[in-house]
Amino acid sequence: MAAPASSVSAVIAALGGNLLVTLVKFVAFLLSGSGAMLSEAIHSAADTGNQVLLFLGLKRGSRERDAGFHYGYGGERFIFGILSASGIFFVGCGVTVYHGIQSLLHPHVAEVGVVTFAVLGFSFLVEGGVLLFAVRGMLKSAQGMPFARYVREKADPAAVAILLEDGAAVLGLVLATTGILLAHVTGNPVWDAVASITVGLLLGFVAIYLVVENRTLLLGRAAPETAERRFVEVVLARGSVADVHDVKTRQLTPETFTFKAEIRFSEAFVATRLAEALPASGLPPTREPQALHGLAAHLIRALSEEVDAIEADIRRAIPEAKHIDLELEHVAANPPPAAARPVGVVAHVP
Repeated sequence: MAAPASSVSAVIAALGGNLLVTLVKFVAFLLSGSGAMLSEAIHSAADTGNQVLLFLGLKRGSRERDAGFHYGYGGERFIFGILSASGIFFVGCGVTVYHGIQSLLHPHVAEVGVVTFAVLGFSFLVEGGVLLFAVRGMLKSAQGMPFARYVREKADPAAVAILLEDGAAVLGLVLATTGILLAHVTGNPVWDAVASITVGLLLGFVAIYLVVENRTLLLGRAAPETAERRFVEVVLARGSVADVHDVKTRQLTPETFTFKAEIRFSEAFVATRLAEALPASGLPPTREPQALHGLAAHLIRALSEEVDAIEADIRRAIPEAKHIDLELEHVAANPPPAAARPVGVVAHVP
């Protein structure tokens, strides 16, 4: 259950870019004493740590399934995604907002010069380049799907985190530059503090969104409605199936779905398969048990092959359908009330 290569590339690119920018910003803060610049440095440091967590999540989540975890380790990506988002909230947002408030309570004029704006410009180029790299990778993975819909329904959480973090980083640089410039021109350090608080709040919104998104994936949200409708269409397209119901879906990862449903084979299909094995003429009583065993074996084999064919059709139509569980509906001659109806037997579990 390997993570998309575009997600791994985006995380590595963001990690390298943010590590470089973090060092440069801290040097600029030491030279200028700007609160907004310190906020930006903390922001970049938090992003660097968060991207390390995302990278660990991608690597651990790509491990193959084993006897202990039959569906693999894809959920690790969401766990590390939540840890990363927590880092953004407590370190990026919390520390930045706290520093901004302290700057409001104890204002001081920052020493701003050419170096400060050069660092901001350099950081903007690096962060902007990483953001464009992430966007291009996601556009390629979307394969023509509307970008917003792809991000919402199918994009890997790590790629979404990089997209939002780098987007917030670019916007944060604009806000920090504006605050530093206004403080420098007006001589009022309040602008610098306000920029710091604004950057912190921006990070807070990003963190909350990522926590909510990873939480829903960790809980196992249903596959998109379009995928569920396509699943039902493919099953019913087989002439052998008379009905499908009790459909349940789950996203193990954005690129791995599991489907469960109860199906009822049509009587015409079963009758046709039985006719294939019926003897052409009557049999003596001594041979009836042997004939019945042969008939049963033929029917079981026919139903099993049909279930396999249905699953193959589903996987061709929905590549994300990695796990499919089809159950035979139990139909009695005189069906009892729904509440007392017995549970169907499992027809096939891959």
